[in-house]
Amino acid sequence: MFQLVFKGECQPGTDPTAARANARALFKASPEQVERMFSGAPVVIRNKLEEAQAEKYRAVLKKHGMVAYVQAMPGATPAPATPEPAPAADTGRSVEPAQARKPEPPTTEPGERLPVAGDKVDDILAGSGLGLDPVGVTLAQPSEVSPPMFQHLEEWTLAPAGTDLGVERDLPPPPVPDVSHLSLADDDGKPT
Repeated sequence: MFQLVFKGECQPGTDPTAARANARALFKASPEQVERMFSGAPVVIRNKLEEAQAEKYRAVLKKHGMVAYVQAMPGATPAPATPEPAPAADTGRSVEPAQARKPEPPTTEPGERLPVAGDKVDDILAGSGLGLDPVGVTLAQPSEVSPPMFQHLEEWTLAPAGTDLGVERDLPPPPVPDVSHLSLADDDGKPT
């Protein structure tokens, strides 16, 4: 299984403002979410993907001016891959052919990934316009709520403990059943 990681990098010759606008439209993200994506910290865009799926997503991001990386997920046994070469400034080393190179472990830490609620979350979210925010995102801004105002509070009183607060009604007494035809018998069945 593979994951698609974005580190906020743009394709050479791409205007960063245009890349951010593309990311906002592609992911239906808020300006704050786009800023977090372009902060330089690795963000897992999608995970639990087959390599072909991950490469398709990477190609879409490349088309929109963003550099993404396909990485094997932690704990998964990766097949030989043909990842996009990293910029020389990022690694400082030359890129070897995929056959001669061992796969590198992903560089993202668990705290840097988007939270995953289960194995099927990607399938559930794929067909909707919904997405997951990173850990720590405030979903709603706090707002001042004025306390309730009670009118004529000084006219209110408290009933003593144990007081019946129900409405009193004049109900007729319950009917007494006729038990004249009943009798008690001992164990022998003789009336007493």
